[in-house]
Amino acid sequence: MSEKMGTESSLKWGILGTGMIAGKFATDLPGAERGTLVATASRGQESADAFAAKHGGRGVAGYQALLDDPEVEAVYISLPNGLHNEWAIKALRAGKHVLCEKPGARNTREAEEMFAVAEETGQVLIEAFMYRAMPVVKKVIEVVRSGEIGDLRLIRSNFTFCREASMEDARYHPDQAGGSLMDVGCYCLNFCRALTGMEPTELQAIARLHPAGVDEYAAGTLRFGEDILATFTCGMTVVSDDKTFIAGTKGRIEISSFWFGQQGFRLTREDGQTEVIEAPATKPLYAMEADAFAETVLDGVAPWITKEDTLGNMAALDALRLSAGVPVPGI
Repeated sequence: MSEKMGTESSLKWGILGTGMIAGKFATDLPGAERGTLVATASRGQESADAFAAKHGGRGVAGYQALLDDPEVEAVYISLPNGLHNEWAIKALRAGKHVLCEKPGARNTREAEEMFAVAEETGQVLIEAFMYRAMPVVKKVIEVVRSGEIGDLRLIRSNFTFCREASMEDARYHPDQAGGSLMDVGCYCLNFCRALTGMEPTELQAIARLHPAGVDEYAAGTLRFGEDILATFTCGMTVVSDDKTFIAGTKGRIEISSFWFGQQGFRLTREDGQTEVIEAPATKPLYAMEADAFAETVLDGVAPWITKEDTLGNMAALDALRLSAGVPVPGI
């Protein structure tokens, strides 16, 4: 691992929230070349201090207090979905660049409002789909678009986890835009769109609704143009896998442990020849994301998740939820 660059080439990070994802980001951030954690905010001083004791930086009581801190240059928003719009806009207006956890907002309208403020203030706003920063994902997209498996025809993607349902978890609150489609189905949708380079022309989802009103697990179908079909499953209380399969007219690709894994993938050609293509990562997952964000902020590199990508994903998530009878708060 290379040494950190000087502060003129690095970002000083603040984190809003002290939950699980905030912990993952903070754990990996020391592996980034161009980012340092300086402060983390929680609603209470005790939880903020406990997080800081474990991950470094200062603990701050209250989200606004962190935004008022002149040392913080970039803010990672790890709050529940229903708080993304409010605190992203406040951070942007406070002069901070914003990396906002996925999904970007509760609905497309809120996401559009956030980007409008980013453009108004001149700050960078990027949706935090960390998996898209992984070399293996970039390599898969490159191989498919190069024609190695012929014309793309089918995609099958899965992302589930099994955790006991709890009303203390914001993912079970309809007003927070909870549910499996928003929490993990958004990854499957994002990957299908990235792989095809298109927006779906048809889409539909079915879901098992939890008594709280959100989708506990769901399945979706997508059509891209005339020829490409995709299916996905997602869930919060399901023991499954996170394998992804891609099929074309001249071959197929199989990827295991896709969303968090950093190993290679298996390419099988029409003659039966199989090849494992490696794309090793050189740093931790969220460190790669932090450095990709720094490249956009400090070097002007195009973001790995663009405004158009975020708005396209949000529009499709709105439509999928409505088709499945899942509430879409705010519209």
